[in-house]
Amino acid sequence: MRRALSALTIMLALALAAPATAQTLSLVGIADQPIMLDIAAIEALGTTEITDSREVSGATGTERISIVYRGVELAKLLEAQGIARLDRHGLRAATIMITAKDGYRASFSWGELFITSGGSRVLLITGENGRANPAREGAFSLRAFADLRPGPRHVRDVAEIRVVLPR
Repeated sequence: MRRALSALTIMLALALAAPATAQTLSLVGIADQPIMLDIAAIEALGTTEITDSREVSGATGTERISIVYRGVELAKLLEAQGIARLDRHGLRAATIMITAKDGYRASFSWGELFITSGGSRVLLITGENGRANPAREGAFSLRAFADLRPGPRHVRDVAEIRVVLPR
């Protein structure tokens, strides 16, 4: 009986700690257990569209392209999942770490997301140009559209969002 209970406890722990699947991401650090979110749950918070236009140079010349990204503001997602319940003094020094399935990471401070104008332009993206994200981006990607250099904090195939409070 004791062995069966131990095995059941281990299986339950493994199930709760299971990594995000292709269509879900894990939000860690707000609740006691990771919060698993799928596209429907995220988009139910209300989506925003941001159009990004830029010039792209190639062998045949330069052309201007525009992409309409659809997703949820990262701050809005964190608020909806209860980030305000965390210690308010610790929260002000918190780091929000975004991790891709391949291990690539980008980070934001709490202040950056919640008390600057650029925070509303950090988008957890679920679609481009009226369609689901292309395969190269994964089910979820993240961009900070207010950044002067968009590449470093463009995270493809987001697997985890982690709120890290200071010790």
